[in-house]
Amino acid sequence: MLKNRLLLSISAGHFAVDVLNSVVPVLLAALAVPLALSNAQIGVALTIQIFAGALSQPLFGWLADRFKGRPAVLAATGVAWMAICLVGIVLVTNWPLIVTFVGLMALGSGLFHPVGTAGAAAAAPARAASATAIFFFSGQLGLSLGPLLGGVLLGAPGGAHLMLLLAALTVAPAALLFSAPRPAIPVGGVARAARATIQAGVAILAAFVVLVALRSSIQSVFMSFLPKLFADRGWDPAAYGAIAGTFMFTAAVGNIIAGDIADRYGMRAATIWPLLASVPAGLICLWSPSPVAAFVACGVAGLLIGGQHSVLVVHAQRLLPVRQGFAAGLILGFTFAAGGIGTALVGALADGIGLLTAMQGAVLLALPAAILALTLPGRPAVATAPVVAEA
Repeated sequence: MLKNRLLLSISAGHFAVDVLNSVVPVLLAALAVPLALSNAQIGVALTIQIFAGALSQPLFGWLADRFKGRPAVLAATGVAWMAICLVGIVLVTNWPLIVTFVGLMALGSGLFHPVGTAGAAAAAPARAASATAIFFFSGQLGLSLGPLLGGVLLGAPGGAHLMLLLAALTVAPAALLFSAPRPAIPVGGVARAARATIQAGVAILAAFVVLVALRSSIQSVFMSFLPKLFADRGWDPAAYGAIAGTFMFTAAVGNIIAGDIADRYGMRAATIWPLLASVPAGLICLWSPSPVAAFVACGVAGLLIGGQHSVLVVHAQRLLPVRQGFAAGLILGFTFAAGGIGTALVGALADGIGLLTAMQGAVLLALPAAILALTLPGRPAVATAPVVAEA
């Protein structure tokens, strides 16, 4: 698996893409004072980022199903586009232009994610589940390191312009993708027809949709506003970048743990208990006056809130009888869009009731989400059939 050049190239690209994605909230938090930005303005910009990436993913997934031979070329284009847009965000000083570049940058992410998700499975069709897990872990690792790298760079002399160095470093993964080999089978030929079919009623499907929306909103709010919350408390960019990175790193680890729990005890167990436990952990993270306690609680909250992402994506894929790229675009697009709605609402509420109070409300969404998770499958009776090539 680790010798698979295509998989390694796509995973490296995912790491780079999500480093660039996660550095944007830190950069906007640093620009808040010189540009006199409100919480609502930052929330709108981040919502545009999320929605532009989310709503474009089904279209780009459909494109991936038709660009079967070289998915890595499309993925490389997404990485390069994001780097160019980050340069634009750094160099302009006009807020409407910054928001425009944030939205354009998200299109690169929207292109990369469905192409990369489908390409990872096509790179190792005999072990598609493991390949996809490596792909998602690489992205989560990028999400965790991006705020830390951004905070360190923004806290150094030269501040925002050092972000140009970060953009330049993405040349390496983009080059790897451009030179990557073709997949073992065409991307459009990867099917999930052999998976177990889930018969679900309308009420259960609706509960699942709301569950995904609530969980995604909690994670998105933490990713988007942790830097701003602690910047308002006087933390320097390196510190608030580090705590945001801690949240995303433990979320990456949580995906691995939750996946193992789901395989052993079912999706219900992997989702309900972590969501319930995330409430006290999330509140301690927000309330704690001690930086050490805040970091520890933030790490625990990330582990518990972010861990269900891959579990819910797998469950959603079983419900979608469509091609790999388009399915990936639909699933990820909805997840990110739902998170964008939550981010927008919290940003709007924060200017009226305070950012801390608004984020506390987001944490409490885990309670109804846990109730909705009762509709998820319990302990699996039989092993899921392996992914096979479409005839």
